[in-house]
Amino acid sequence: MFYFSAGFLVLSGIASLTYQVAWVRLIGLSLGSTSASISTVLAAFFFGLALGSFLAERLTRNRINSLLPYALLETVIGLSGLALLPILLNLDGVMALIPAAGTELWLKFAISAALLVIPTTAMGATFPVMAAVLIRTKEHVGTRISQLYGFNTFGAVLGAGLSGFVVIPAWGLDGAIYAAATLNAIVVVGAIIANFAAPLRPVSILEPQVEGAEAPLPIARAHDAGMRWRAAATLVATGFASVAAQVGWTKYLAMFTGSTIYGLSAILTVFLAGIAIGAWVIGTFIDRIARPRLFMAGGLLALAATLVLARAGLSLLPPVQGALNVLGIEGTSDHLVRLAIVLVLIFPPTFVFGMLFPINLKLYCGDVSGVRKRVGEAYAINTLASIAGAVLAGFWSIPVFGTDALLTGVAVGVALLPLVWGGEGLQRVRRFAMPALVVLVLAGNQLLGHLDFKALVASVGYDDSSRDGKAGDFMFLKEGKAGVITLVSYDGKNARLQNNGLNESQISLTNSNNLLTTEALLGLVPYLLRPDAKSAFMLGFGGGISTTALTLTGLEKIHVVELEPAVVDAVRTIKDGPATALDDPRVSLEFNDARNTLLVQPTTYDIIVSQPSHPWLSGSANVFTQEFWSVARSRLNEGGVFSQWINLFQMDATTLKALLKAFYTVFPDGLVLANNNAKDLIMIGSTGPLTFDYEKIDEILARPAVRQRLESSGIFTTQDVLWFFAMSRNEAVTATADATPNRDTNILSEVRLSALTGDATGDEDPYGFIRQNSSFDITPYIGADTRKLVRLSNYFNGWERYDRAKLVNAQLAAIDPQMGAVAEYGRLIAMDDLASAAQLYATRSDWPAEIRLKQAGALLDAGLAQDAKPIIAQIEAPAVRRTMEARLAFVSQDWSALAQHSLATGEERMWYLLGVAQTDPLKAGLELQAIDPPASARLPVLRALLRYQSLEGTDAAIDKASTALASATAALAKRYADIATKAAKAGDATMAQRLRDLLQLLAPDHESLKQLNTTIASIQPQ
Repeated sequence: MFYFSAGFLVLSGIASLTYQVAWVRLIGLSLGSTSASISTVLAAFFFGLALGSFLAERLTRNRINSLLPYALLETVIGLSGLALLPILLNLDGVMALIPAAGTELWLKFAISAALLVIPTTAMGATFPVMAAVLIRTKEHVGTRISQLYGFNTFGAVLGAGLSGFVVIPAWGLDGAIYAAATLNAIVVVGAIIANFAAPLRPVSILEPQVEGAEAPLPIARAHDAGMRWRAAATLVATGFASVAAQVGWTKYLAMFTGSTIYGLSAILTVFLAGIAIGAWVIGTFIDRIARPRLFMAGGLLALAATLVLARAGLSLLPPVQGALNVLGIEGTSDHLVRLAIVLVLIFPPTFVFGMLFPINLKLYCGDVSGVRKRVGEAYAINTLASIAGAVLAGFWSIPVFGTDALLTGVAVGVALLPLVWGGEGLQRVRRFAMPALVVLVLAGNQLLGHLDFKALVASVGYDDSSRDGKAGDFMFLKEGKAGVITLVSYDGKNARLQNNGLNESQISLTNSNNLLTTEALLGLVPYLLRPDAKSAFMLGFGGGISTTALTLTGLEKIHVVELEPAVVDAVRTIKDGPATALDDPRVSLEFNDARNTLLVQPTTYDIIVSQPSHPWLSGSANVFTQEFWSVARSRLNEGGVFSQWINLFQMDATTLKALLKAFYTVFPDGLVLANNNAKDLIMIGSTGPLTFDYEKIDEILARPAVRQRLESSGIFTTQDVLWFFAMSRNEAVTATADATPNRDTNILSEVRLSALTGDATGDEDPYGFIRQNSSFDITPYIGADTRKLVRLSNYFNGWERYDRAKLVNAQLAAIDPQMGAVAEYGRLIAMDDLASAAQLYATRSDWPAEIRLKQAGALLDAGLAQDAKPIIAQIEAPAVRRTMEARLAFVSQDWSALAQHSLATGEERMWYLLGVAQTDPLKAGLELQAIDPPASARLPVLRALLRYQSLEGTDAAIDKASTALASATAALAKRYADIATKAAKAGDATMAQRLRDLLQLLAPDHESLKQLNTTIASIQPQ
């Protein structure tokens, strides 16, 4: 009956830990994800546990022969957990009515406590109630306490592991609560059945002595007032130390395992596993301990020693991380290796914590009646001390002194505890040995390895420089409230702002005008789309670049909210750096969770810019959800613009689709920008239509301050901004029609990206997803303005982005077919695809004069003089027609026809002179020296000039002419090869063969000839 009923504590532990994880996350969404806010929520949770433990004795005072009180508690937990879920899911609406909840921690605690008091009080009472009901004999007090505590903690281990690795990833936060409530229901039914099916044995305060049996061992009769205060003091000290150490370990290990749902769950699981196993082991012999005071003194010394060794082991993580970088372990193997290392480091002290707790409960409670009266009291003492440990470690010790000082101080405090248990009752040698051992542990605490965040940051390998083992110059390092903030330079030219070793921004050290392109656009584009905007909200200061971009505009008010004060401190260390934006009188700075600020402050803005950390990190993931974007939209004025940064590194297509789906479910208008070089993406959302007004945008970009800051990014015109255009809202909506949006409850981005190792490939490649679903649908944002589309097409041709130009031309053709055809012909000519250009030319007869001229020139370039002749005849402008006729005569080697142009001027004269050069290079060369030939005539002019210099020039002039001719010949040979290849791919055997022949004449040994011959042979009719 005992083991069957104790098994309920396993299920109860699973449910309780699952509730804790889900509730802390859900409440944190509304109260904020700052370390202070999360600590406050946890304090409220544990306060309820302590209250329940303290009140447990009242519930069992006259009900120790039934499991029904326990079943009642589990019923309350399950029902209140279910009732609490809709409240938590709609807590944003309540918080919006309480502005003070954004800053007042006492109010956050009060709200959290009010929400959680019923279920957590019931949770806190479960262990004391089960202990009072199931511990029936004095001789089993210690064993049973250990076993029950071990069962309950083992359930917590499973809860930590299952909730973090299985339940929440599979079913979300709301599904986790339903799962926990289901476990409560199973426990209730099981407890009721067990209560009637297997009655409990009678309580035996004093076991009858059987003749010849051993007398009760000393620990069973060691209870007295002196023992109780020692046990109480130890419960306080170990409760404080265990949680304070956990906070410190997690702070340091999070850089090793990652600040993700999986990394943090792994640390918590190992921590609880050590405690559970320790409790179970001590239960096998706790009632046979002959000298409890000596055992406690020795156990506390062992605890202090293992705490020291754990910290020393943590100090070795940098070289361990470096070894893992070299070995290149990835995927599941990497996670398992890291979990094993965490286990080796923190299991020993947690194991000892687990052993000592049941002994202290036993010593505090004494006999069976003491268990009923005092076990809840003892549990409450330990829990309250745990709250103090968490709060003081997070709020005071780490921010003021650092994690190493915290762990060192915890070890010192525990090392002094054995003195509380020494003295009276111990033999003289042991009495003096105890202080000596204490001194030895304290010496080891000082001399053994200490934590080095600088070395760990340098080893974590989040960027190529650290992975390659390069030594960085640490310009700033501080343990902040949300992470370890560093500013590191590897080249003396740029500094990388990092949080827990993960790059957040890059700042130029040599030129304050050099702004990272994506971050500058993140702040500037919303203003370009809404140039009449007056106010802006900046989520996250980061490297200060987006804030700097906002200060370049005509905005009247810019409110910046940064989660981590150390980030601003780091950026301020750079002289004349982006932190100078904070000196702008229009800028105000607030340290808080930005989601919480937007929620509780009713102020509305014309622009909101969001530059948080990465969407797979716990905490920052909260500002990548549909619910957050709904909050943000509610704080936008009519026609306001929202700008959201998203990383494309460590991203997969499924998560990207989830983010796009959530974002554009909220915003009815918008567009997507992407900077593939920097692996960044910007989602723009708005409550009204968005338009790129070329004139206004060009005017803004031409302002000296703006131009100076964007010069390094090459952004001077509207077209330069549109270079980054990736998708329209309509394209994003269509591409994500079957996607699951990223929500507060499913935390999809955190779950999926935390498990991602390496770059996503295949169908999960985010860049592939963008390419497949983007047709450069720019028309909705510039209207049916053909002039803008033509300018944009020519712009992309100039940058050889012919794929983009083709997409623009298709949209232009939908508005004006002829203009679309003209633009597409220009694209084909620009990319030297003469075969495709000729095919397109043949489809229409209404080509404008400039296209006829280009086509004639293209045919002459390909040596197809006869094809060019009828087109040249159609040219209406006399001067242009005569020039083209002269060129035609030269290409056709019709010297008599070319001689008729002897009186010509300009380019026509040049072609005449090239004809003269065939027979009189001296006469022609003298005049050709003064001519700057067009590209079509460069090679024949250089040939003529070389012949001239060979007759009249110096050796230096001949060498110069030879070098120029060789360079031009190589360039033209490459062009012929490229055109011929494109013609072959287009299936134009005639043009391909003609270009191949020209190439063979020009460069008989060219490397492309063999492949061209094979390709041309394959497309020629047999």
